Amino acid sequence: MAISQKSRRITGLAALAVVAATALSTEAAAAGQQTGALETGALADPVALVADFEDMIAAKAGGGTVIPVTVEGGTVGDSAKAFAALRITAKIGETIAPVAWVDATHLKVTAPPTTRATAARMRLLKAGVAGPESTDQVGYTPGVAIVAPAVLNAGGGATVTITGTGFLGVDATNPESVKFGEVNATSFTVLSAVKITAVAPAGSNGVTPVRVVSTGGASPVTATSRVNYRAPLGLSGTPVAKATGGQVVLTVTGAELGADVKSFTAEKIAVVVGSRTLQPTYIDENRMRINVPAASTDTVPVKIIHDGIAGEPATITMAPVVVSVSTPTGSVAGGKRVTIRAAGANLAEATDFRFGDKAATCVKQGTSTALSFLCTVPPADAPGPVQIGFTTGNGKTSRFTAAATFSYTVN
Repeated sequence: MAISQKSRRITGLAALAVVAATALSTEAAAAGQQTGALETGALADPVALVADFEDMIAAKAGGGTVIPVTVEGGTVGDSAKAFAALRITAKIGETIAPVAWVDATHLKVTAPPTTRATAARMRLLKAGVAGPESTDQVGYTPGVAIVAPAVLNAGGGATVTITGTGFLGVDATNPESVKFGEVNATSFTVLSAVKITAVAPAGSNGVTPVRVVSTGGASPVTATSRVNYRAPLGLSGTPVAKATGGQVVLTVTGAELGADVKSFTAEKIAVVVGSRTLQPTYIDENRMRINVPAASTDTVPVKIIHDGIAGEPATITMAPVVVSVSTPTGSVAGGKRVTIRAAGANLAEATDFRFGDKAATCVKQGTSTALSFLCTVPPADAPGPVQIGFTTGNGKTSRFTAAATFSYTVN
């Protein structure tokens, strides 16, 4: 009758167990029975039970994974009562593992927690005496519970703390032991069984899983084992706003703002203008709108905050403008006196007031908080609207606004 390879393996294992038990019995006798922890019956009946299960079955380093086991080389009792009488236990590596009876040749072994997430073999014990190691291995995988900080600059270089389980089984010399997505950490240090510090590599804008890898496998990805890479956002060109404030469109560089309002909201973008934090309005993938507050300076600093990651500082030019004209119409003959209110930097030294291309004589009135200019309207060559302009004490020419319009009439 042909004997299968698996049967020959079991027979061989049983023979080895008999030899080992005989040697142990001889040693015990020579020592005057000082090995009292072992039972004579157990030595006379060597344990040949072998655990057979899915090779490299994943088990959490934190414990609790139930491993279905088929028993070879014998049985574990035809009933739960018979099983209890046999005093069957198990070890994974060197740690005792809880065992539950299923039937005469099947068990459920619960993987115990471990500080070393590695590949480990299993032994079945009968009355405290261990049988041969399993051919199959349990793949203890590290567990990642928290990565902090959870938001990283896409340029890389940030040091993160990874908290989890089983980290003493991580090979500190293997650069692939800590990964951000498919990229190895720039460097890492195993501090304890539950803590690793790592320097994050550069990444792409978006969510990236962080995994710790040992010979038992890679840590599973969970909602808390991921980081958000955020690209620092900059501005294209130098935006211009009225000194009185108002809406400004910003064209963004560094990453897209999202395909729609929902995805834009998920990017968590804010804009800091001066000391004020503003919430932008989405326009498209590259543009957004903000309401800039009034300013009495030529420029104001601005930077974009992308989910806590600050972009390069930039500026918004605050253009001087005419705010109002007391009487916006007058005869082409000129001579009318009107009060002009303006906004901009260093207005007290403003000069070169013009109605179209005609120079006007203006006198400063009031104080810096209520500054205005009393101007004599110059004559015009023809009726029609013209733009009122001026130059600030800083040499900046005012920008056109609807409020700066003066209309000449024939009378």
